Amino acid sequence: MTCALVTRPREDSEGVSRELRARGLTVAVEPLLDIAYLDAAIDAEGVQGILATSANGVRALARLLPDRDLPVWAVGDASAREARALGYERVESAGGDVHSLAALVKDRCEPGTGAFLHAAGSVTAGDLAGLLAEAGFAVRRVVLYEARTATALSDDLTQALRNGGIGLALFFSPRTAATFVTLVQAAGLSGTLRPLTAYALSRAVADKLAPLSWAAVRVAAVPTQAALLAALEEDLAAGRISSDLQRSSMTETPPAAANETKTPSPEAAPEAADAIPAPVPEEEVATEEAEIAEPEVAADAAKGRGWVPVAAAVAVVAVAGVAALVWSEMRTNGGTPSPLAPVLSSAEPAASGPVAAPAAVSPDLAAELAATRDRLAALEARLGHGGAAAVDLSPLESRVGQTEMAVKALQALPQVPAKLVDEVTELSGAVAELKRTSADAAAVLRLADRVEKAESAVRDMQARRSSAAALLLAVGQLREAVAAALPYDGELRALKALAGADPEVAAAAETLKSHAAVGIPTLAMLTQRMTVLAPAVVRAQILPEGQGWWRQTLDRLGSLVTIEREDGAAAGTSPAAVVARAQGALAVGDLAIAVTELEALSGPPAEVAAPWLADARARLAAGQALSGLTAHVVAAIGAGQ
Repeated sequence: MTCALVTRPREDSEGVSRELRARGLTVAVEPLLDIAYLDAAIDAEGVQGILATSANGVRALARLLPDRDLPVWAVGDASAREARALGYERVESAGGDVHSLAALVKDRCEPGTGAFLHAAGSVTAGDLAGLLAEAGFAVRRVVLYEARTATALSDDLTQALRNGGIGLALFFSPRTAATFVTLVQAAGLSGTLRPLTAYALSRAVADKLAPLSWAAVRVAAVPTQAALLAALEEDLAAGRISSDLQRSSMTETPPAAANETKTPSPEAAPEAADAIPAPVPEEEVATEEAEIAEPEVAADAAKGRGWVPVAAAVAVVAVAGVAALVWSEMRTNGGTPSPLAPVLSSAEPAASGPVAAPAAVSPDLAAELAATRDRLAALEARLGHGGAAAVDLSPLESRVGQTEMAVKALQALPQVPAKLVDEVTELSGAVAELKRTSADAAAVLRLADRVEKAESAVRDMQARRSSAAALLLAVGQLREAVAAALPYDGELRALKALAGADPEVAAAAETLKSHAAVGIPTLAMLTQRMTVLAPAVVRAQILPEGQGWWRQTLDRLGSLVTIEREDGAAAGTSPAAVVARAQGALAVGDLAIAVTELEALSGPPAEVAAPWLADARARLAAGQALSGLTAHVVAAIGAGQ
């Protein structure tokens, strides 16, 4: 059974440990940081809200301050979830960094209303108080916890590493990664890590692991626990990591995955850093030692999609190799179409299918490409000196034959752009013409130009697909929050950031904006509320105006009478008949009909039903907006936009 090493603080490791065990792995928890809560005097007098820049800060404050009525302004979704779990009812979530939190507070609050209480740790990133002070806000920062670094590896972990008992390790912050490297080197255990695969939450975390030699270092696509586990699941599915759930069906381990990065020696670390994909943050990074996401993580995020250059290199090899393969096989088979043609035609992505990640280029293929280009340059030089004299192309043919073998390894690549088939056909003709005419220099230059255009086409297409896939994920997260009647302000902001200036997404976001902070009641909630509200709507017609004792007496007497829904379709326009028809529509799940019926009310009954109608209309509008968003994003993926 493969054992996974978790290096998070013990309190934060419970969730990821459950996820790992559910995937058939055993878990060894080695906290490299220990969160120590501090006792401090809390002055909440005149405070208008709480600033939470980490989940640990929320936990520490909840120990000392029993008041749960103050609103919480959280740096990201992780801190917001912890605040809600601890009983805080009014929670707002920012975009995951100090600047977005400051912007949220400036937009929603007034400086004159009161100061803010900042539940902080001993180490923070960013000057939150300074950013808010620029707008006139006062911040009371209270240090409530500190992260203490481990000074040595435990005896159990030391023994497990020496005996080969650890198969993989997960790292969630640069600080824990750096601590692990220091302690392993101090214990003389560096050589025991060569069979291990390391899983890093971000590029910054992976950089800290570079001094050690690993079997591979995998980086999460985005800096979240879910993305890190997704990278692990890819290795489990491919057989690179084994678990109890799949041991009975495992076969020979395939070659390393394309998005796997071999860890070089410390001397080669600068070059190897470029091979690790940069993360694209969508939410708060779950670091243990810092309040806000670390600066180098944010810097990596600005770089964007780090695997696009890899995909471009794949396209170069594929274009040159496939062209040669088509020409060679057609010459051998007397013009019979190459077996590669069905592979190319079938590789066109389905409109509704998921977007597959591109494969990386191996060092051998990159070297082969460089050698082929060197041969072309030498050929061009010889043509410049020898005019139209014949050139011996046998060395080039040998190179092309080797490239053909490499292309066979690329035939399994998913998502080959369909429009490149025509490019390959044209390039095949160009190669044939080049061989017949002794490869004149002009043809070589034209071929290089076509390769550059193909590279550019692949880069543009992969960038659009990545953006559309991220947008579809954001829409899915928004749908889940709305369906569960949860606040969805953070999900809505993430969607708008990914969509940019897309007018359809902007229109849907405007529809959903009004209820983002509190959520929208579900159909079941609205049905239950109508059951309680119906008698009050009917009584409102017969009660006199004003708030005198006579109205109160009649209202109490009326509350003793039970109003039951009439069977069948109640006729008439009286409030009782309207309410009966609305309840009948709700009973069969038709919220739109119920709203239409209740909109016919007027006077006091309409005033009583108004809050319910507002929530019901919001639910209907949200459903329409989310359906339109999903259709729009799926269509964009299918069209390759």
